[in-house]
Amino acid sequence: MSPRSAALFSLLPVSALVLAGCSAEDADGAGTEAAAETVTVEALNGDIEVATNPETVVVFDNTQLDILDALGVEVAGIPSAETYPSFFSDYVEDPDVENVGSLFEPDFEAVAGMDPDLIIAGGRSSEAIPELEEIAPTLDMTVFAGDTVGDMKDRALAYGEVFDKQTEAEELVAEFDSRIAEVGEQVADSGDGLVIITSAGEISAYGPGSRYGFFYDALGLTPAIDVTSEEASHGEVLSFEALADADPDWLYVIDRDGAIGEEGAAPAEQVLDNDLVDRTTAAQEDQIIHLNSEEIYLVGGIQAHLNTLDVIEDALS
Repeated sequence: MSPRSAALFSLLPVSALVLAGCSAEDADGAGTEAAAETVTVEALNGDIEVATNPETVVVFDNTQLDILDALGVEVAGIPSAETYPSFFSDYVEDPDVENVGSLFEPDFEAVAGMDPDLIIAGGRSSEAIPELEEIAPTLDMTVFAGDTVGDMKDRALAYGEVFDKQTEAEELVAEFDSRIAEVGEQVADSGDGLVIITSAGEISAYGPGSRYGFFYDALGLTPAIDVTSEEASHGEVLSFEALADADPDWLYVIDRDGAIGEEGAAPAEQVLDNDLVDRTTAAQEDQIIHLNSEEIYLVGGIQAHLNTLDVIEDALS
């Protein structure tokens, strides 16, 4: 059983009684009770009960911050500007948003000092979750390769329950579904293609069920070749000769070096500027789509995917 199938999302709204004062009854025997609603989220790290509308929220995952931002959820702490893409410049530049370390190395002392009501983590920060759980309720909301669309929609609906934004979450999911259907119809009719990533002057290809399976699994892109990989998050190294032989009608290109700001690295356009790539239908028909690599590589949430759909639609029009 895959990690995702072992932790399918479910939301179980429950009510918890919070006692006011030192005891349920005062000296006169009068009870003083106040009801506080909670939601139990079946996250990857177990069934986590959190209060609805938590006030102080710390986020250690780009995909989740993307979704929370789309829903208008206020976030109190994120990793430092040095590790965050410009996509989140509003948070990075906000003096009220605390710096809580990095995705891989959270500043646990800083997090504890914020006394958060909820911590949301996943992906690159997954290994830090056991220590984060000691500070406050923590949700592992990792999005896995294979069903990224389903995972992201589940997370959005979950946050709708937690933050009392059910309407916003349902509208976001509906918009996502609608755009996937609209653009997917164009992609499926456009011919075959290949999703590739450039890094250090080399290329790797991704196929269905992979980290970038979205293009095939959700949009209906026909793979130009059978791409396999031992790990879905890592592509299959592809020679330029193999790319020329595959002769894809379309190339969907992600520039990893550009996304992470690798100094001195050749941009994807330069990497693909050679005689072998020029042989492909994609090159000859001007059908190479350079995606916003920062968004799709570093962020990867619903908003980033909606923006990617816009880029693809423009290219296909």
